[in-house]
Amino acid sequence: MKESNNPFDINSYSGPEYFCDRVQETAALTQHIQSHRHTAFFALRRLGKTALIRHVFHLLGKQKNRKCIYMDIYASQHLKDLTNMLANHIYAVFPENKGIGKKFWEAIKLFRPVVSIDPLSGSPELSLDISQPKQFEKTIPQLLQFLDQQSIKTVIAIDEFQQILNYPEKNVEAILRTAMQNLKNVTLIFCGSNQAMMQQIFNSAKRPFYASCSSINLQQIPKAEYEAFITGTFKKYRFKITGEITADILSFTKLHTYYTQCLCHELFNMGIKNIQPAQVQAAKLKLIQEREGTFFQYRNLLTATQWQLLKAIAKEETLLQPYANQFISKYRLGSAAIVKRSLESLLQKEMIYYNSSVEVPDYAVYDKFLMRWLQQLSL
Repeated sequence: MKESNNPFDINSYSGPEYFCDRVQETAALTQHIQSHRHTAFFALRRLGKTALIRHVFHLLGKQKNRKCIYMDIYASQHLKDLTNMLANHIYAVFPENKGIGKKFWEAIKLFRPVVSIDPLSGSPELSLDISQPKQFEKTIPQLLQFLDQQSIKTVIAIDEFQQILNYPEKNVEAILRTAMQNLKNVTLIFCGSNQAMMQQIFNSAKRPFYASCSSINLQQIPKAEYEAFITGTFKKYRFKITGEITADILSFTKLHTYYTQCLCHELFNMGIKNIQPAQVQAAKLKLIQEREGTFFQYRNLLTATQWQLLKAIAKEETLLQPYANQFISKYRLGSAAIVKRSLESLLQKEMIYYNSSVEVPDYAVYDKFLMRWLQQLSL
């Protein structure tokens, strides 16, 4: 992997030495892939699921007879988008001028493939000229079947998989589940950050994917492991940081990977080799102030009762009983009925999440920097 100027990466994966812990999850996902078990991968947003997948793919990349495909379908709107995304990623992994790539090009000629240049990345982009919905229903199984017939094994990770529930086509689950049943050389990983929607897909006995996949639930990195990683990484670059400061960082970010990386990234960029509490406080303030304009926009998008409830949840940090009289009266939220409507709206807007994969489920604000900013506001 390319050497990173700042070892605390925020939006990319730079290699094993910059990757913290996840030993058990890495082993579990790797074992699922090697034993050809499809996986439903549950994780809150910005908890590190993409980095974990890329880490596993990096390790598997040492195997000559295996190819890995990662595709994020959050921006997709319908089955046509999903089909083109899959075709485009296969095209990227198997270039047209090589063995399997030539076979792939022959296989999709019927769909009149068009290659253009992405104006943002400058990379070639493939799209299929398919107009009839029924054709799309057949094309994804055909693409997967093509990969399955090759002499190599392929792993496909589909991130933000819950997005298929928003498609106008209501049979996407059935199409994918049917295609998945016959695969021998293709292993699928279905990742999602919306727990309620992912559970709806995989845990409902009435739906096609029920009992079809092994599952992994990603949680925060344990505090001790993250403290050791932060201390060791700074030390490698001749920075000094105390245990009290690393504990403060993880307390501030609630052990959420993205926010922890952001704060450590900022401290590293400051370049002050002996990190003191004053620098940590300055870094926290800078990160929050940079996002303040967005936070004010959130306020304008919410009703007064929704905003009041959001502030209340932020001040609690983790909320176990949103309908308890003590909580409602403490934050002057009106009634349980008002709280219920506001809570449902905040969940739908993904301003908050309900973590049901822990022993004692709770509600919390998704964005930890937003949570800290809200805590500074008066009621």
